[in-house]
Amino acid sequence: MDELFQRIIANNYSDFVGLTVEASIPVSQHIINEIIAVALQGNTSIDSCQVSVGGQNRISVTLKTPLWPWPLNVKLRLYRSVDLVNSPKIRATLENNVLLGKLGSFFKALPDWAHLYEDQIVVDLGPFLRTPEQKRIVELIKSAEIRTEEGKAIFDVQIAVD
Repeated sequence: MDELFQRIIANNYSDFVGLTVEASIPVSQHIINEIIAVALQGNTSIDSCQVSVGGQNRISVTLKTPLWPWPLNVKLRLYRSVDLVNSPKIRATLENNVLLGKLGSFFKALPDWAHLYEDQIVVDLGPFLRTPEQKRIVELIKSAEIRTEEGKAIFDVQIAVD
């Protein structure tokens, strides 16, 4: 079976031209926090990061860093649309601690895959795609949006093979 899937991928999904899929993918707050913990392994500027997902595209982040003596509690509002240009990116606006956001940008406290721009944070998902197969599957995504409910983020995606 693995050989079959490898051949399909190697042939650039040409046997599936015309395929379109619309899917809603719920991701629990628990899984989000596990992904973040793995992504932060070896990071010396962030001790821990816990995300709480609320409704209306709002999330709360509790961040512990050796650069600051107290945990930072940051409230964010996610942009609905996922930026798929070059590499998929999730964007959010800081709803509190805007000054700390600017200081964090100045001190470059965030990992390479997260960037602060004034009151906006951008998380680049590209570095999490480690294999060519993962990258190719993401290339099939034509549009992606995020919405949240208490305790989970829901990714509405449209996939097409051209």
